[in-house]
Amino acid sequence: MRRIFKNKLLASLLVLSCLPFVGKATDWSYVVNLSGSWYFSVGDDMNWANPKTDVSNWDKIYVPGDWEEYYKGYNGYAWYRKNFDIHSYPSGSQLSLLLGKVDDVDEVFINGVKVGQTGGFFPDYHSAWDVYRKYSIPDGLLKKEGNVIAVRVYDEGLTGGIVGGDKIGICYDNDNSLLEYDLSGQWKFSIYREPRITDYDFDDSSWETISVPKYWESQGHPDHDGYAWYRKKFSLNKSQISDDLYLAVGKIDDFDKVYLNGKLIGRTEDLDAYDRFTRSESWRMYRVYRIPEGLLQANNILMVEVYDSHGDGGIYEGPVGLMSRKNAYILEDRNENATWPNSVRSILHSIFNW
Repeated sequence: MRRIFKNKLLASLLVLSCLPFVGKATDWSYVVNLSGSWYFSVGDDMNWANPKTDVSNWDKIYVPGDWEEYYKGYNGYAWYRKNFDIHSYPSGSQLSLLLGKVDDVDEVFINGVKVGQTGGFFPDYHSAWDVYRKYSIPDGLLKKEGNVIAVRVYDEGLTGGIVGGDKIGICYDNDNSLLEYDLSGQWKFSIYREPRITDYDFDDSSWETISVPKYWESQGHPDHDGYAWYRKKFSLNKSQISDDLYLAVGKIDDFDKVYLNGKLIGRTEDLDAYDRFTRSESWRMYRVYRIPEGLLQANNILMVEVYDSHGDGGIYEGPVGLMSRKNAYILEDRNENATWPNSVRSILHSIFNW
């Protein structure tokens, strides 16, 4: 009995040493509020993504809201346009567009550059009416004045358009300020397992590219449950390499194994010995894994294996990147319902020399 108890305790401590914890939703600060009046036109013309296109004769409708309030019974394509200025935000922040829910499919352009799409247009149509849209904005794309956002929408039936969201706007994640090195953005992705995928030299050129963090359902895999694999290469200079760094991998639905430079550094899985790591809770946990001393190099490969049991799947919420031990604790303290009491943390301090 004593040996069994000890093994279960060690299993729990092994997972806890990786610092996953349950938390609240992402803490966004808004730079620009885009709720309100937008230019709007039914129909479909890709020239409407061009910021130089004159839309002054378009109708105006309120966003967020169902376009059926203005165009009762209309199903099909329509476009939204809005001009906005952006004057200041914290240096180094990754800006994102929060667009709420769009019924059914959307394609978003800022200053003529496509920044994202959720759902599939014909001939590969699939609806994403129940997915919250969040799109990363590439560095250097925004100007202080005269920015133009254009949203192409297709609605198959019933309600249509940019229909929901607490607030529509340009924002940044306050938790991202805790990162020493941001790893969000474009990752390589595959739903097919191959040998040696943890190796730096593995050829992933045939893999598709998807955005992290974001559910894979909204990026071309609406019906996929089961395993998938993510890969990200990144380089560090000497000043960025430290033996006191943690890897934040955000929230993952449902379970994960994380490999850095071929070494398994953490995982979260169904663990009956610790009730907070059950199937019903794992998707809500932030993953923050300690990086073993000497593992980081100038050139690195990060590979994340994800298993999704049902519903949405993937690395769906940040922060994603490297952070110091101090900031890992700040991230925990900012969020509710930490998975361990102070007494457990003190045990971890004594065992793992945190």
